[in-house]
Amino acid sequence: YIALIVFWIWINISGFREGNINNFYGALYPIIALLGGLYGLFVVSKKWGGTKSRVGRGIFFLSLGLLAEVFGQWSWSFYTIIQQVEVPYPSIADIGYFAIIPFYSYAIYNFAIASGVRIHLRSFLGKLQAIVIPILMIAIAYLLFLKDVEIDTSNLLRTFLDFGYPGFEAVAVSMGILTYSLSRKVLGGIMKARVLYLVFALIVQYITDYTFLYRAGVGTYYNAGPVDLMYTTSFLIMALGIISFSLYGKDLLEKD
Repeated sequence: YIALIVFWIWINISGFREGNINNFYGALYPIIALLGGLYGLFVVSKKWGGTKSRVGRGIFFLSLGLLAEVFGQWSWSFYTIIQQVEVPYPSIADIGYFAIIPFYSYAIYNFAIASGVRIHLRSFLGKLQAIVIPILMIAIAYLLFLKDVEIDTSNLLRTFLDFGYPGFEAVAVSMGILTYSLSRKVLGGIMKARVLYLVFALIVQYITDYTFLYRAGVGTYYNAGPVDLMYTTSFLIMALGIISFSLYGKDLLEKD
């Protein structure tokens, strides 16, 4: 991460706004997500029982989310470096970018069940939060993204992605907030800090994606610019969140 930061600073001090150097940075920074995703998939998840346990399954799908980011960004780099063309939208890169939504959502769902959210949903306050938090996040997504999106019947896939990226990602973030809100009083020290950290990681990802959509929409996005630095950082935050689970195992969770 430090090496990438130094490289990014050099690119921007030098005044590069396009070209192979900028595109090369775009191909380099997903290595953080690749390392974090592979480590989570083959080491951390197994330490928690793999897909046989709720926590292990959550880590497994968080890792898949990072690897989906790698697929999306390297597909983007294929267009810019190999084919040297403007990246189309939609493109094969969107398979990876959009896949993080179901992967992260299912991961948070498993953490929610492991944290006892199902029990707290039986209370009136729990049911109220389950309604209010998603509505609030979708309202924020509408105000920030969706109110100016036009429905293009000639390109339904693009229209779906225009609405789906901010809309469904808002749902994933709301699931994380709801999980922490409903379980913070019963979570032990190990899980409480990590669930809160994952909520933070999802929010950073959401802000980063919003910034990309905004700057791309107004024509100020460029490879190796501020948005790519934000993606580099968001990948690091999620990777560290996954790696942090390797400090503990299923046996220590039960003791905690």
